[in-house]
Amino acid sequence: MNLSEAVRLEREKRKRQAFIRREQDILSVCESLMAEKGVRQVSVDTIAARTGIGKGTIYKHFDSKRDMLIAIAERYFAMLVELLGRSNDPARAVADWIEAQLYAARRSLLIHELVDTLSDDAAALSKIQEAQYQMRKRLAQVLSGSSSTRGKPFERAMWLDAIVQGALVEMESALKFDSFDEDEWVESITRIVPILMNQSKQHSKDQGLTYL
Repeated sequence: MNLSEAVRLEREKRKRQAFIRREQDILSVCESLMAEKGVRQVSVDTIAARTGIGKGTIYKHFDSKRDMLIAIAERYFAMLVELLGRSNDPARAVADWIEAQLYAARRSLLIHELVDTLSDDAAALSKIQEAQYQMRKRLAQVLSGSSSTRGKPFERAMWLDAIVQGALVEMESALKFDSFDEDEWVESITRIVPILMNQSKQHSKDQGLTYL
């Protein structure tokens, strides 16, 4: 490879990196605005004004606001998948996964609102469902300690996910008491993790005994 070719490739690499960073910046601003104002109240014009990026440039990244919503949801579930892989301790990984959602309740509940907004768009829902499935599959792997996602581990992953989603709703509920303590609430949810991990081990032992 000659010098001019190397320079060209390096320039293209930097342009791709800048494009990706700008795209992530757009999504972060869009997500922040929607968590604050509501999905339907945020337009592409609002996003452009907040980011300082022209609408034309935004449309180079996303064809429409719909595509932004899908990208936000996919990025959110990808973040949770990545988080589940950070720790070698399965119990710590699951606890981190729970805390990441509950300590950022507005961001987490935004996904519910995005799905509701896209409820009539089957193609969009299919993409988000796939992202959610990949997250639950990774959670099931951590809960089971193996690469298998069939049977009980995946059921536990769905069950735990449902508990976290219910906890999020409670945290943002107008009916919660003034004495509601967020830290105690999150801690109470994470206490279920050792139980789930022990059930996973016990289930394997029970299977072995049944086989014998």
